[in-house]
Amino acid sequence: MSFGGSYAPSEQTLHQFTNQFASQAKYDDFAALAAVTAASVAYATKGYLWARPDPYAYKLYERPQQSLSTGTTVQQSRDLAQRLDEENADVAILWASQSGTAERFAARLAKDLSRYLSVKVLLVDLSDIEPASCTKVPEGKLAFFLASTFGEGDPSDNMHEFWEWLHTAKGASLQNFRYLAFGLGNSKYKHYNAVMKTVASQLDAFGAKPLMPVGYADDAAGETEEHFLEWKEHVFTYFQEQLGYKLQEVGYEPSIDVQSDNSLEPIDLHHGIPNTRTNAKGSSAQSKVYALPITQSRELFQDTNGRNCIHMELDLNEHPELKYKTGDHLAVWPVNPTVEIERLVSILGLEERRASPCHIKSLDGTPVKVPSPTTLNALLEHYLEVCAPVPRDAIATLATYAPTEDAKQLLLNISKSKESYHQYQANNYVNLGRLMEKACPGEGAWKGLPLSLVIETLPAMQPRYYSISSSSVVQARRAAITAVVSDTALQSQDRIPGLATNYLLSLKNSFEQPAVSHPNGLTYSLPLEHQPLQASHIHAAVRKSTFKMPPTAATPVVMVGAGTGVAPFRAFVAERSRLKTMGRDVGATKLFFGCRHPQQDFIYSEEFKEMGAKLGDGFSLTTAFSRPDNKSEKRYVQDCVEQEAEEVCRLLVDEKSYFYICGSAGMAREVSDVVNSIIRKRQGWSEEQMKDFADRQKKQKRWLQDVWG
Repeated sequence: MSFGGSYAPSEQTLHQFTNQFASQAKYDDFAALAAVTAASVAYATKGYLWARPDPYAYKLYERPQQSLSTGTTVQQSRDLAQRLDEENADVAILWASQSGTAERFAARLAKDLSRYLSVKVLLVDLSDIEPASCTKVPEGKLAFFLASTFGEGDPSDNMHEFWEWLHTAKGASLQNFRYLAFGLGNSKYKHYNAVMKTVASQLDAFGAKPLMPVGYADDAAGETEEHFLEWKEHVFTYFQEQLGYKLQEVGYEPSIDVQSDNSLEPIDLHHGIPNTRTNAKGSSAQSKVYALPITQSRELFQDTNGRNCIHMELDLNEHPELKYKTGDHLAVWPVNPTVEIERLVSILGLEERRASPCHIKSLDGTPVKVPSPTTLNALLEHYLEVCAPVPRDAIATLATYAPTEDAKQLLLNISKSKESYHQYQANNYVNLGRLMEKACPGEGAWKGLPLSLVIETLPAMQPRYYSISSSSVVQARRAAITAVVSDTALQSQDRIPGLATNYLLSLKNSFEQPAVSHPNGLTYSLPLEHQPLQASHIHAAVRKSTFKMPPTAATPVVMVGAGTGVAPFRAFVAERSRLKTMGRDVGATKLFFGCRHPQQDFIYSEEFKEMGAKLGDGFSLTTAFSRPDNKSEKRYVQDCVEQEAEEVCRLLVDEKSYFYICGSAGMAREVSDVVNSIIRKRQGWSEEQMKDFADRQKKQKRWLQDVWG
């Protein structure tokens, strides 16, 4: 009925239809209408008045082995004091890691303190605690901090919440908080170990008590491992002399248990999809991991001569939720070469067990670093780095399981001192399989070595990060990376192949028509029944970066890159040239690029010509060749910057240009020193004035670096 008391047109039509139906309907019409009405009521009340679901029905589909898997997560308190109390621990070891090294050291420290000193230890990802809860830790407890520094003195992703608390907490009191700290860095970087220096300084400012001087690892000469061992020795001495702990001589005690379980079906197992932490507070900086198809791959070096540089493009269309922005990074999970997997399986005598399902459980409460349940094949191909060097202290443990006295003596001689270990390492590719083969070769020669020790010794597989060399404006659904194949030459003329880059090279070669083999004969796929990847895909994720272009295209930019450090600048120039063709106002775009030789490794030279033509006079490219035919023309990018000092200073100071450096840490430091020098000279500034200017530029994200060791 309408509000006016008469039928509205639609209501009137319905009323007429009802009267007509009532006067003409037969019995079967009413029966049909009743049936339809009853069915509608039954459907609407399903699950409420009838057919209510069994609350325990899920038990019929639950996999009993999931309760044994590391995949089962238990919600734990983020209160550090509470966690220490609940687990009856005296020591908390808190780690913050970007590449996995600090995490690995933290786990080794926890295990060794427990094994040799009977210390009750709580090992915790720093993102899993509430930072303010440190103020509640009683004086009888103590904490270790192990943290890495990367980039421009930046903390790792899983440290962001704690980092913010250190800088914003007002009136926090850590009077009862005792701590020890170890930082990981590289002195080639300007901000060497800046993170741990800041952490220690802030903790001290809050009243915390350091029990020892902060330890620092310097990877500039590849001695991070040795610096950790030296610091750990000081820690053990302190615990014995100052805290009253007694050193125990004990043999190897496994921290994990590996159990075969043939009742598991393939669907229950982890076959190689990367194991990533999803609970870390900093994980929002990185996307989920996807299997991305390779759409294009090509060689960039004009004359390879034993060197290769790969351009690879990945298709994002299958995953619409996956997006990147110009300047972001792509994390790539490598696969171990088949030859090294086979070497390890053979010498351990594990051929018959390699495809068998197994559970891996923690025996001491320490999180297991690999997913479970899984198979040995998946572990050795995808989850553990079988090519990683074996730490010196692990070689000493390995010696206790040597099959012969000669093998034992060789391993003891290698591990007896820092000098002996480095001498052997300088001439030999020291991964686990090769080391055991050198000490005692033969199929099954090391079958007495516990599988738990193998898994504990090998580090977990970590992604490698590459600057995305494409623009999200130009090609939003394709991400490109640029990677030079990096092998390490030994004094013996042997080479250690770079794990990820040789994997990418193998994939690139498979795209050739006809396909060509890897130059060193490496292959990267076991004949598995349940491969986690198609041959034309890689596991990858997008990681957000602060290495971004100016908010407006009219802002000038100065870019300095050497080698593959030009990768993000390819994206920058491509984006600015596209905006220029769209009629946008684009500021000066100045690029300095360095490589060895113009006819060998001047990558993207033709593309820069084409993009430069679109940008017109606003674009300039200055090249520096370190190994030209005419030796008198040899120069580096910092030399070019100095030669164009006036123009660079005008752009950076007068025009408020954005300034970018990408490449090796050593190159970045040289360039920064030159820029500081030429600006000071032009402006007549003191060192303090120059520092204020540089700090202000960096704070405003106008002076950015993307560098590596």
